[in-house]
Amino acid sequence: MEAKMPADRESQSSVPSHGQVICTLIEGDYHLGLAALINSIVRGGFRGLFWIGYRGSLPPWTAQLNRCEDGLFKVGDALLGFEEQKTQIHFGQYKSEFLSSIVDRGITTKSLWYFDPDITVMCDWNFFEKWVRHGVCLCQDDGYGFMPARHPLRCAWIELAREAGWGEPKNLLNQYFNSGFVGLDIGNRALLERWLAAVRLARANGVKPDQFQKGSRTQTFYTVDQDAMNMAAMYSDVPLSPMGPEGMNFFHGGFVMHHSITSPKPWRKDFLRAWFRGAPPTKAELHFLQCLDGPVYPYSSRELKKMRRSAAIASRLGRFYRWV
Repeated sequence: MEAKMPADRESQSSVPSHGQVICTLIEGDYHLGLAALINSIVRGGFRGLFWIGYRGSLPPWTAQLNRCEDGLFKVGDALLGFEEQKTQIHFGQYKSEFLSSIVDRGITTKSLWYFDPDITVMCDWNFFEKWVRHGVCLCQDDGYGFMPARHPLRCAWIELAREAGWGEPKNLLNQYFNSGFVGLDIGNRALLERWLAAVRLARANGVKPDQFQKGSRTQTFYTVDQDAMNMAAMYSDVPLSPMGPEGMNFFHGGFVMHHSITSPKPWRKDFLRAWFRGAPPTKAELHFLQCLDGPVYPYSSRELKKMRRSAAIASRLGRFYRWV
């Protein structure tokens, strides 16, 4: 698929190629989370390419950015490119296909990372560069983090895999991983291939392409992209380098990322009203607000000041009193 550029610009004649590529998928107002994600990573020293799949319109804040002759945007010392996605598949189910296409087309020549656009990064980028040398980078989930090797859901995946001719699992895992982040060298792309195969297996067993979740947690595939990725981790003959829930700062002691998994998302939240309902700002939400002033500016200075002031008041109130 050719990179989609605005109508007033000529489309790129060829897909760019970089050693390190960070990608995500956005639609609707998730471009606000993307802006914070980009800022947090650029500040940490990333100098590669952000490659963004989008549905709908380009983020309005791209009008502020400098553009190179090849059509890419400049963000700090990194580059930013967008590619329109015509698919109607839910972006959760589409992750493995999108990542595989980035490797197949040579957009990355060395390493590839996927971040959900509701993540911000706390540490310097060189931590990720070191991490990926040890295997596929994964983080344990919050809700279902501990899932023993003989968990009934894993056993159900194993039965489906046997029927599909996959053989026996390569890895007996006790951790259940969050699909909001994955990093790998292209030599470990087998995980992406198996992840895509697992998504297709889920569809063959009743999951519709536009579904994010199906039924309840008793279903073999519930949160489809996440279950499929965990199934892929069991059946991929590649080294894994997992972190615990601290990897996304779900528990105390995190130093790598914040993942805002709650609803509403930080960019939709009225912080004072949320405090009155018993939900003061989280560390992830406060870090999101810290990552909104450059090199990408999704808000005006007045809007950002108002949001930060509201969150600061709600945070101070939350230290002394919480509604029960």
